[in-house]
Amino acid sequence: MGTSWCPIPFLRNEIEAYVWSLTPGCYVGVAPEEEDEDFDFEEALRTIHIDLKGLNEEAAELAARIAQNFEV
Repeated sequence: MGTSWCPIPFLRNEIEAYVWSLTPGCYVGVAPEEEDEDFDFEEALRTIHIDLKGLNEEAAELAARIAQNFEV
């Protein structure tokens, strides 16, 4: 096969235009990310931090319970 082989000639031109890249994003495109003007990053981070603190406390309690089960 030479460099001119491609079953669909117009597809060959499109692929060549993208420097022979076969990455789907080149051909499909990516939607721009929507920005939420009302999003409060600090509040979201605070909420995540509170949730994480609660999960860590629960994990410590479960770890202690598991340790007790091994002592029996």
